[in-house]
Amino acid sequence: MTPKQTTINTVTLTCSTCGSAQFTKLDTNEYQCSHCHAVTLVEDNVAQRLEKILRNIQAPQPAPMKTSVIAAISLAVLAAVLIPLAVSSFGSRTTSAPIRPSASPPIDASLVKLTDVQEIKARGRTQLVMIMRNETGRKIDVPRVTASFFQGELSLASTSGSAPARTLEPGEYTPLIISAPDKAYTRYDLQVGTPSPARGKNNDVAASQVQLVRNDGSYRLVGLIRNQGANAASSTRITVMLYGADGKLIGMGNGYATASPLAAGALTSFDARCEMLRDGEVASYDYMVQSES
Repeated sequence: MTPKQTTINTVTLTCSTCGSAQFTKLDTNEYQCSHCHAVTLVEDNVAQRLEKILRNIQAPQPAPMKTSVIAAISLAVLAAVLIPLAVSSFGSRTTSAPIRPSASPPIDASLVKLTDVQEIKARGRTQLVMIMRNETGRKIDVPRVTASFFQGELSLASTSGSAPARTLEPGEYTPLIISAPDKAYTRYDLQVGTPSPARGKNNDVAASQVQLVRNDGSYRLVGLIRNQGANAASSTRITVMLYGADGKLIGMGNGYATASPLAAGALTSFDARCEMLRDGEVASYDYMVQSES
C-alpha cells in the first residue's frame, strides 16, 4: 500500500478517509489508521502532535471517583478545618471574656435617718427643716430627699431638697431644708432617695481656734484649717449647725477654707456665714469639716 500524505487531516489529526482519531505508529513519521488501516507519512510537527495524542490514549486513565466518595472526602476535609476553628473561637471567647466583679449590695435607704423635722415659717414661706444622719455603716453621697404634700386625699406638689454636705461618713449628720408649697396642705411624706457609695477619699484636715462670733445680729463661724496630710487638700468645706435652747436646729451655714488647694502642712483661715431659720437665741453650735480628693 502506497502511503498518502492526505490520509491524516493535519488540522484535526483525524483520518481523512474515515474520520477516526485512532492511529498506530509503524515507523518514524509513519502512522496507520486503526479503523480503515490507511497508512500515512506525516511531517515532523504533525508527528509530534500525534505522539502526544497516542501517549494520552495509551496511558491508563484513573477510574472516575464515585459521587458518594467525593462527598465523604469533602465532608471530612470541611470537618477537619471547621472543628479546630470552632474550638479555637470558643476557647478565645471563653478566655477573653471579662470577669465582672460581684456587685455590692444596694444601700438601705431606711438607714439614712431624718430627725428633728420642723415646719418653720420665715419671710412668708414655709420650710421643712431636718437633720439627716448616716447610719448605713458606709460612706455615702448625700441622697436627695423628696417631700410629697397632700390636702386630705388630694395630692399636691412634690419638692426635693439637698444638704450642704456632699458626703457623710458613718455617724455623720447634716442639716437639710425643703420648701413647702404655697397652697395649704394637711400632711406630707418624706422619701429618701437610694444612697450611693461615696468614691472620694477624705483629706486629713483639722480645724482649730474655732469660735462663733455675732456681728449686727448675724452669726459667723471663724477659725483655722490645717492640712495634716501628705498631699495638697482642695475644696475644704465647713458646715455649721446652730441650735436653740430647746435643742432644735435654729440656723445653719457653710463656708470654705481661704486657701485652695492647701499644701501639705499648710495653715489657712475660714469664715462661714450662718442664716437663722427662726427667731431665738443660739444656745449651742456644731460644725463639720470636709475635704476630699
